[in-house]
Amino acid sequence: MSILTRIILFFATLAITVIPATAVTEGRSHPSELLVWAFLGCCALIIVAQVVPMIRNFRKQSRMAAEQAKKLKQH
Repeated sequence: MSILTRIILFFATLAITVIPATAVTEGRSHPSELLVWAFLGCCALIIVAQVVPMIRNFRKQSRMAAEQAKKLKQH
């Protein structure tokens, strides 16, 4: 199974399970809802702040490895 197919299946499963859950919770209104969303937003920012440099580092390392392999083939 290709990566693209797995990603599509993951998001489809996520959408199927999230839509009923949000429909059930819309009937209830909690005064702390804003605080919960603010907390989740902060958590997301922390995760993104850690993942983005990691992705940049992997891309840099893969470019360097490709350049080294190219140099080895030329010699």
